[in-house]
Amino acid sequence: MSARCIRRVFTQRWFSEFGCTKSCNPRFLLTILVAGILTACGGGGGGGSRTAQTDTTPPATPSPTLTFSASSSSVTSGGSVTLSWQSTNADSCTASGGWSGNRATTGQQTISSLQQSQTFSLSCSGAGGAALREVQVNVADDAEISLSLSSDVDAVLINGTVQLTWTSSNAQSCEASGNWSGQVETSGTFTSAPLTDNALFQLTCFAQGQSAVSQLGVAVTDNTVRWAAPTENVDGTQLTDLDGFAVYWGDRSRNYSSSVNLGAGAREWTLDVAPGTYYLAVTAINSQNEESGYSNEIVKVIP
Repeated sequence: MSARCIRRVFTQRWFSEFGCTKSCNPRFLLTILVAGILTACGGGGGGGSRTAQTDTTPPATPSPTLTFSASSSSVTSGGSVTLSWQSTNADSCTASGGWSGNRATTGQQTISSLQQSQTFSLSCSGAGGAALREVQVNVADDAEISLSLSSDVDAVLINGTVQLTWTSSNAQSCEASGNWSGQVETSGTFTSAPLTDNALFQLTCFAQGQSAVSQLGVAVTDNTVRWAAPTENVDGTQLTDLDGFAVYWGDRSRNYSSSVNLGAGAREWTLDVAPGTYYLAVTAINSQNEESGYSNEIVKVIP
């Protein structure tokens, strides 16, 4: 509705409410109405027009944004952590706290050999202001050492070798002893020298005044049967016609399923069989093909 229409409506309402006749002087009323019209319509009476003003305020400069994180919130003493950050609307970044110096507005950095808990701060600034972020990385000095030591076999034949494998966590150094020796890595593999007797491998790892020990035993089996030649007959007379020996073996005591005959000069024989437990005995044979009773029985565990 135009200002003129509004004034006419207000004027008629005033006349009605206050009983003013057509001869009343409406100057006071007109002043009120014009003021009201100016306030309500944003312009003066008389049908004139107003030119809209142009907003010349420059646009606001965007503020910098910054994300900042660590690859882990907790590490063991001597451990490392990777810091990553990314910013927008920033021209430069500055590190402080557990690190220092100027940094690119986006990047990564690995912090090594942490010995104590640290707070890492990063501030990035630009024309629109600055953004600050912090990350806390805790260093656990009292982390418990864990250690595992294993071998590829539990037993080997004489002159056989064994491969050791070990892993540890929270350890700073490890030392070997027993059938191996010296400083070794905190995780790794090792192949032993040929073993001629049962072996014991021990590994001790250290960190921050703590230690952990692991031991591993390996049985060494001699699959060779050895004996001494008899010199007497069962009646006590001298044995003069020894002609050979027989070796018997099987998987049950005194119940032999296999045998081999050897000459009179034989003093040992190597058992070449599949892995398992075997019972063995030896007999002597004279020139009349008479055979003695079984010797004492031995047991061989073939790995």
